[in-house]
Amino acid sequence: MDLSQYLEIFIDETKEHLQTLNDQVLILEAEPDNIDTVNEIFRAAHSLKGMAGTMGFKRMQRLTHDMENVFSEVRNGKMSVTPDLVDVVFKCLDAVEEYLSCIVSTSDEGENDNEDVIEALNACLEAESSSSSVSDVVETPVAPKTDTVSSADKRKFTQITIADFEKNAITEAKAKNMNVYGVTVYIDENCMLKAARAFLVFKGLEEVGEIIKCAPIVQDIEDEKFDFDFSMIVISSKSLEAVKKVIANVSEIKEVIIEEFVVPSDAEVVSSVQEEKEKPSDKKEDSKKKAAAPTKSGGKPVANRSVRVDIEKLDVLMNLVSELIIAKNGLVSVSNQEDSKTSMQSFNEQIEYLERVTTNLHESVMKVRMVPIESVVNRFPRMIRDLSKKLGKEMELIMTGEETELDRTVIDEIGDPLMHMLRNSADHGLESTIDRLKLGKPQVGTIWLNAYQDGNNVTIEVEDDGKGVDVEKVKASAIEKGHITEEQAEMMSEKEAVELLFRPAFSTAEKISDVSGRGVGLDVVKNKIEGLGGDVEVSTKLGEGTKFTIRLPLTLAIIQALMVEVRDEKYAIPLNSIVTIEDILVSDIKYVQQKEVINLRGTVIPLVRLDEMLDCPPRDEEPENLVVVIVKKGDKQTGLVIDNLLGQQEIVIKPLGKYINIHKMISGATILGDGEVALIIDSNSLV
Repeated sequence: MDLSQYLEIFIDETKEHLQTLNDQVLILEAEPDNIDTVNEIFRAAHSLKGMAGTMGFKRMQRLTHDMENVFSEVRNGKMSVTPDLVDVVFKCLDAVEEYLSCIVSTSDEGENDNEDVIEALNACLEAESSSSSVSDVVETPVAPKTDTVSSADKRKFTQITIADFEKNAITEAKAKNMNVYGVTVYIDENCMLKAARAFLVFKGLEEVGEIIKCAPIVQDIEDEKFDFDFSMIVISSKSLEAVKKVIANVSEIKEVIIEEFVVPSDAEVVSSVQEEKEKPSDKKEDSKKKAAAPTKSGGKPVANRSVRVDIEKLDVLMNLVSELIIAKNGLVSVSNQEDSKTSMQSFNEQIEYLERVTTNLHESVMKVRMVPIESVVNRFPRMIRDLSKKLGKEMELIMTGEETELDRTVIDEIGDPLMHMLRNSADHGLESTIDRLKLGKPQVGTIWLNAYQDGNNVTIEVEDDGKGVDVEKVKASAIEKGHITEEQAEMMSEKEAVELLFRPAFSTAEKISDVSGRGVGLDVVKNKIEGLGGDVEVSTKLGEGTKFTIRLPLTLAIIQALMVEVRDEKYAIPLNSIVTIEDILVSDIKYVQQKEVINLRGTVIPLVRLDEMLDCPPRDEEPENLVVVIVKKGDKQTGLVIDNLLGQQEIVIKPLGKYINIHKMISGATILGDGEVALIIDSNSLV
């Protein structure tokens, strides 16, 4: 059976169960007696085990099975939750995550058996009271009692009640030299999906014959309302061995009892009974081969590109597409009208209608692409817990606004920058517990992660109540590494000095650890955020804490833009970065450090002449007035000098591709209505 088609679903659901387990184990660490949490962990581990077994990932199945055993003991009150147990469970989750990474990249779980983790789990079980251990040992030999029961007692198909029409079917089959078999199938007690195994048995038997009776009934089997065995009467032209082999090919089948079926009323005609049990070792090996085979798919990475969508959003989308078809039909109808005056009026009406529909369609598609930021930030409480242990600092993470939605493409990219910033807050920001107590601060350091929508942007804030950034220390480190000179350091404002943290290979850490100190982190954060069309800022107060603020566009695909002209070339400036548009006199331009600036209502704003930046030919004559588009990045503003305004337009961003090595100030291109290509100005890099 080819299971590769289910691989994407398996990956998605495994991620969900892993997230649930991480969240619940964190709760369990704080509340060891919370039985609801224990039950939730047991259910998630149970589901993971079943899914892994179904897909043939035996190593993952074994590990999750052992986890399930541990929490079964906890649930039954035979084990208590200790810090050591929680640490071991987290190691198990890391191991499962490692298996999942291998499956995503190669469609196979890899060769790591994680014996050390499994031994640690078993050690937790063995560490319980000796009395419970002894009782377990005493009970163990009694458990396989069912295996000693004779085959005759296992022939449950003999208890099936046969109706008259079924007797007739059996008689007709024998008259046509067909074989009638009684079959009882025993499923392994550790099997997670009994009904699925039964279904595979039915499917296999239907290919070699016909099932005329089943006990319990099929509906009960589908609903898993049966123990670990079921019986059937099968009519087939195949031999007994061939039928048995079909059933044996299904994994997790413990035993098959099959023989020629005798109708109870004809009991005097006794058929020769042929009975054969499967050897468990052979079965195990066979099922292993069967299960492992479908997961090999050439080692191609399984890209997770799916988005779960509310059915109501799809209904809206469907309605808009139907309106789009109506608009198209209207335009076709107008083109067939002979009266040019009426035709022109109808044409304009249809264009307006089409414009309304496409705008609504765009909004709906954007909503479909939106994913809550929760899917990214959910893994951070576990990370902070691990950092707390590794760094020896007491800390907590408080998250708000997890329901804030972002475009899927942005969500995929934002995880690493946020992780860098949280690690930075934990390592550099928060003081040690002793230092916090000396300063009169709470013993437990706090990191806040807050997300909220602000117009067409989403703002994410990472804040801590740590020691803040020591500006003088940053300057000294920058001078030592050759980033700035001593003269530049003296001239720098506090804000400019803090910006040095975003320089490549910059770090103020006194020693390098596996958490930080290598100078890789905040420069990566800045590049990634600006690559997504956003910006990042730092505000800090020595002794009180630091706040990082990230602003990101809601979507990267379609934006509102201001179309401008520089000489004969058209450019687009994203509307969300524009503050205002001013008409200024050339005589009002002043100079600060040989750079052009204007004083706009008490604010000094530097000017950037786009014609010079874009290597446009110079003007024949300098005009008296200049059109200036004021753009912002955080609290900084810059004026872009242009020639003409063309108006606002909704544009589709097209990437330029890796083959065009172009200046950073161009973020992409768009195709205009007349087919002309206009470049999109990246105002962030200009600021």
